[in-house]
Amino acid sequence: MSSLPTSRSRYPGAAAVATLVFFVVALVVAVVDGVSGVVYTQGQTLKSLDGFEYTLPALGFALPYALWQLVPMAVGVFLSFWLIVPIRPTQRVGGVVLRTLVAVLIGLVISVAVEAVRLTTSELPVNPYTQSGAMDNRYYILVVGGLAHDAWQLFAGSFAIVVAAGLALWGTLHTRPTFGPLRTPTAPIDIDA
Repeated sequence: MSSLPTSRSRYPGAAAVATLVFFVVALVVAVVDGVSGVVYTQGQTLKSLDGFEYTLPALGFALPYALWQLVPMAVGVFLSFWLIVPIRPTQRVGGVVLRTLVAVLIGLVISVAVEAVRLTTSELPVNPYTQSGAMDNRYYILVVGGLAHDAWQLFAGSFAIVVAAGLALWGTLHTRPTFGPLRTPTAPIDIDA
């Protein structure tokens, strides 16, 4: 006999589906934005319509950068939706939006940490050392500024999508009898009656 879900119920399957929807939509938006930006810039620079020949190379550059930012963001959103501040069917809309904001912030922290490790361990486009061999303090300004810029772009590009995914998750849990509070214990069917 099944019982009504308690307020402590967690829904990892539904959280995974909502996170996957967020990831796919955000990846498509990021790649299209990157490719269209390169095509537009190249077309304007060359003063011709031949900017479209840069579409495939731009896709090759936009996809890895989007993955480096969106995979850690999706991990943070999933962990938030499932474990840290799970979305439950009994909550109000304001609570759901607040929990999606927390999910965005957790995803941003994970994404910025991964980006910082990637940036400091990869081959840098600038030399962080002066001619005397000492560390140049301006290097840290470049790194922190780059991380802040990436975090702001990721926040601006993914906040609305995470809120939509969180509200869709809540709506699914709220209205589906197999997940949410509308689930009732099934009574045996009397065939002889």
